[in-house]
Amino acid sequence: MNLHLVAPDDRRGKVEQEISRPTFKLRDRPLPQVCGFIPFSKLIETTGGIRRLGLAASLKPDFLVNTAEFFTASQEA
Repeated sequence: MNLHLVAPDDRRGKVEQEISRPTFKLRDRPLPQVCGFIPFSKLIETTGGIRRLGLAASLKPDFLVNTAEFFTASQEA
């Protein structure tokens, strides 16, 4: 199961800091891989577009995965 955390845009750094804590990286599926960050402004913008286009009825759950930013190890280099 993927998790998605929605927070104000200016809290991105704090969200990344908390999700990337060493304790959460020790899980079988590390939290940075399963918990994505969605800035509030991006969520409002995306859902507004979905409503305008009348696509809400055909929305699939992977829309959140595609919208979210995941703080994975590949970004830490």
